[in-house]
Formats: sequence, structure tokens, C-alpha cells
Amino acid sequence: MTRKLSETFSLLSTAGLTALAILTVASTVSAQAIPPPPIVDFPLPTGFQIPPSDAKCILSGHRLDLQCIIKNDPDAIRIRAEEAMLEAQALKAAKSGKLDPYHQVETLGKLEIFDPNLSVNNNIACSYCHDPMAGYANGVSILSVYTGGSNPGSVPITVHGAYPNNRIAKRNPTSYVYATYYPPLHYNQSQADFYGGNFWDGRATGYRLQNSAAEQAQDPPSDPEEMANPDPACVVYKLSLSSYNFFFEQVFGAGSLEIAWPSDVQSICSTPKGAAVLNGNPTPLKLSSKDRTLANKDFDEFAQAVAAYESSDSVSPFTSKFDYYLAGKTTLTTQEQNGYDLFRGKGSCNTCHLDGRASTLLGGNDTGQAASLQPLFTDTTYNNLGLPKNVMLPWYSEDTPDQWGFTGNPLGFGFIDLGMGLFLDGYYGAPPNLSWAAQFPTFEGKFQTSTARNAAMLPYKGFVKAYMHNGYLTSLKEVVHFYNTRDVYPYHVMSGHCPKGTVEKVTCWPEPEDPDNENMTIGKLGLTSDEEDDLVFFLRTLVDGFKP
Repeated sequence: MTRKLSETFSLLSTAGLTALAILTVASTVSAQAIPPPPIVDFPLPTGFQIPPSDAKCILSGHRLDLQCIIKNDPDAIRIRAEEAMLEAQALKAAKSGKLDPYHQVETLGKLEIFDPNLSVNNNIACSYCHDPMAGYANGVSILSVYTGGSNPGSVPITVHGAYPNNRIAKRNPTSYVYATYYPPLHYNQSQADFYGGNFWDGRATGYRLQNSAAEQAQDPPSDPEEMANPDPACVVYKLSLSSYNFFFEQVFGAGSLEIAWPSDVQSICSTPKGAAVLNGNPTPLKLSSKDRTLANKDFDEFAQAVAAYESSDSVSPFTSKFDYYLAGKTTLTTQEQNGYDLFRGKGSCNTCHLDGRASTLLGGNDTGQAASLQPLFTDTTYNNLGLPKNVMLPWYSEDTPDQWGFTGNPLGFGFIDLGMGLFLDGYYGAPPNLSWAAQFPTFEGKFQTSTARNAAMLPYKGFVKAYMHNGYLTSLKEVVHFYNTRDVYPYHVMSGHCPKGTVEKVTCWPEPEDPDNENMTIGKLGLTSDEEDDLVFFLRTLVDGFKP
């Protein structure tokens, strides 16, 4: 396919090395914005009811008043209450003096993850987008329905008539359960494939700290669409003001947070990243060389503590029914067992979502012991599943400057999410290993295979959960049906425009956002509806917290 970003990014080869150069300025890109097509068909997911408190937040054209949702939605309120409770628990533990060094680091990471004061406007914690009750994924049901699970960040947009009225991420947030088990991103020469890394596109490579989960933890605090701190040192400044600053120094050493902050630190650290007044400076705080080094060290330690909490039994405990089944302490029901047999056979699921067993797809029997007793249900590689473009994403409308002079998505609806291709092609800046850029043609459109663990975890019955990078699918049944029938019911249309007589996501799958490098091992599996249901029953056995 034609290189969608070729007018913006180009690969330059010099002396056998690959370099990246930005060729156009933002104003040129902005002129290419394309208005989205009207959505003509948007049925609500089966069983979903708009909460009464959210009724006033629904705008015309299937849009949301995001500020209204933040203030009034029952899930948003629930999450903030959970954050306050968990933060208080962690602070109590930190003050107890009873924690061993191992649990001190975990507890510090917990304090950081649930602290809304670490955002530019002191209003959003990491956990707002990663709700524990939803398997550390998006925990706001109405966002799954109307925004593909993408979450509003710390910065409201106050430009009159602007939509969205809050900066918002371009993707459904990845769950970070078991994310610490993903290795740093590396390219396997023999397999010609990337393994590891974090985020849907692998840009949290982990190359510097050799910990991709820690590097992932450093991105949202400085992402202009999320927590929006203008300088990584602003996170450290806010840590120094926190109620647990004593604990940070207890874990990482006395004096760790003793930095000579400039007189304008509060002003700068309350200015969101991307603001025109910052002139694109990634480190606007004027620190001495010594203090900048200390702040960088603190920011790394902040991230390592977050990763320690993510690897803890609170987040990644291996306590699902399936884990107890592997231990011989419980049995699967008939439907669960049938689903498991389909998972490693006809459904072709365990060829990517590794379960420690053989695949019986091509025949043969799987009668031996499991090769792994704590399988991750991912191979950490990247695939293009041929998902349709989710036209509901507010990101496509964030193509004009906000009150700070920041434009989130200059391309508007013309933006095509190339997944790992964005990372390799320089969307976030040059990749740390310049030789990786040469792999762009074979990784364009690919996204990381997420773990199937806790994919079925819901805060309550009736909750709608967004799946995949763009949240296009809103139930595990839809996920399985897509894998099963993508190539049975393909139509050359965009979402909302399926032909009369078809039902989108049932008997009509709109065209893929990016058809390049599409995974053809799925799409026509020949599963019956009952077999699809059995697979969903098996996936529910992967939810942690089972009591045998």
C-alpha cells in the first residue's frame, strides 16, 4: 500500500545506517485533515443502558461531553473513589514501618499509580485509564461505547464549540497485567519478528532501563494527551510535594528529592505539554546539571517502582481458575473444557496467545504435560488483525488548536493508525535502534498481541469493555466472532455504512483500516456460534481471583 505517512516522515539511508527525518511542519500536515463520514448506523451494545446521570452528557452525532462524563459518570466516580481508597491503604502501609524492602518498592509504586496529583492539573492518576476492577484497562463503560475506550487526559479544552472538549488519547489503553513479563523490545533475526516491548506499538522498548514496563510508566506522565507534564522533572517536583515523599527517600535514599527548584517551577509544571509558550522545549525547567541528573535518576526510580507494583500479586498474581486447573486443584466445566480444546485447536488461538500447550490445529493430540505452568497467553509479537477503523474515536476531531495552541491530531480523520509502523517510521521521534526503521514495510499496521489473561474481568455485570487497540469490539463474543468470520462477511465500507440487510459486527465487517501485513491465520475459522460461546467461557477462566 502507499506509505500513509510518507509526506510527513521519510527513511534516509546513509553508510548502511537508517536515520529518520521529519520532512514537513505541523501546519502542512494540518491542511491534509479529512472530515469523518457521517455515522448512519450506531446501535448501542446489547444490554447497555446509558446511565441517567450521563444522559445530559450525550451530544448529537454520537459524541460525548467529556467534561460532563468526567464529573458525572458513575464509573468515573467509582474509579476516583477506588483510587482514594487504595492510595490511603498504601500510605498507611508506608507509614507502618513494617514493610520489608521488597514490599516497600511495590508499595511506593502503588502510591504513584493511584496519585492524581502527578498530572499537570492534579486531576488524573494512572489508574484512571487502568482500572483494577477492569483488569487494569479502561474502566468507564460509556467510554467503551462512545470513544473506543480512549480516555480523556488531564487537560480540558475550553475553545468555544470545540469537540472534543478534553484532550484525549488516540487508543484504547493497554492493560498492564503481566506487562512486566514482556522483555525489552528486540528483533529476532531468525524469526524476522519483533518480541517484547510495551504499548500497542512497542515504543516502550525498555532499552535504557532494560525494563519495558518501567519505560511504559514514564510515557503517560509526559504525554500531552494524558497527564501532560511539560518536563519529566515536573513529576519529580510533584513527588517532592507528595504525602509520601518521605517514603520515596526511604526506598531510594535520603536526599533523593532534594533538588534546587527554580522560582517558576510551579508555573511551568502547571502548563501542559504542547503549550505554545513552551516553544517545543522538552525540558523547560531550568535546572543545574547536577539537579537535572538527580531529577532524571528520580524519574527512572519512579518508573521502576511502578513496574514493581505491576509485577506484584495485586496486579499479576496467576490466581485464575485456569492456573488452579494447571495445578490440579480444580476442574473445568464441559463448556470451559470444550473452549480450551478449541483455543488450542480449531480456534487457532494459542498460536499467538501461548498457553504452554501444543496446537492441535493441524492434527495430532496434546497429551503431555504443560510446557509452562504460568503461561502468559501472549507471545509478545505484533500482528495486523485487519480491524476496521473505529470512526467513533474523538481523536479524529482533535485537529484544531486548543487554548494552549496545541493540536493533538493535525491529520484529523486522515490519520491512519499504523501501529508499530508509527513507532518505526518516526512518529514519536527516531527509534533508539535506527536499524529497526528498515523493518517498517513488514510491520506497518501491526499491534502487540495482548495477553488474554483478565480480558474477561469486568467491574460488574453489564459493564461494556472495549477490546483491541481502537476499541472497535466491545465484547469477547464480538472478538471471537471477528476472528471467526472476518473473511466470511467482508465489505468495502467504513463502520456505520454496512449494506442494508446486514448487521455490522454480525454479518458485516467493514474494511480494515490498514490492509498491509494482515494476519491470514484468522478470518474464516469455521466455528459455530456455540463454539464461539465455549471459547468465551474458557477466556473467563483466565480471570484472576478464583477461589478453588
